[in-house]
Amino acid sequence: MSMRGHAERCGLPVPPKRIIATGGASSNQAILKTLASVFGCPVYTVQRPDSASLGAALRAAHGWLCKKQGEFVPISRVYSGGSDRTSLSMKLAVPFGGCEGDDELLNKYTLLVEKRLEIEQKLVERFGRVK
Repeated sequence: MSMRGHAERCGLPVPPKRIIATGGASSNQAILKTLASVFGCPVYTVQRPDSASLGAALRAAHGWLCKKQGEFVPISRVYSGGSDRTSLSMKLAVPFGGCEGDDELLNKYTLLVEKRLEIEQKLVERFGRVK
């Protein structure tokens, strides 16, 4: 829920088109199902042993492209046109919306995310930010 709340604050659309899970937790179906329920979208996995370094390289390429263009460029432009033939290919791990109760669970998580963000804001106002 923390990830969703902070992602929404950063401008992630609600719901996002998909979540891409990597690393050790991406092989845990219970975690993937929870992600799908919290975010309200399908969850895909990328099976790579070096997903963290790949992600860092993509973020660096994205930053370079934005600087070169002199404006924000959607990160999808960094890897568009060939991801299905590279290590960026992904597979659907957990669909969303096809099971009874998916929408109800999403609504419950949405309320919890909102409440969590309210509590977090009150804590920041009361104690300030840790430096």
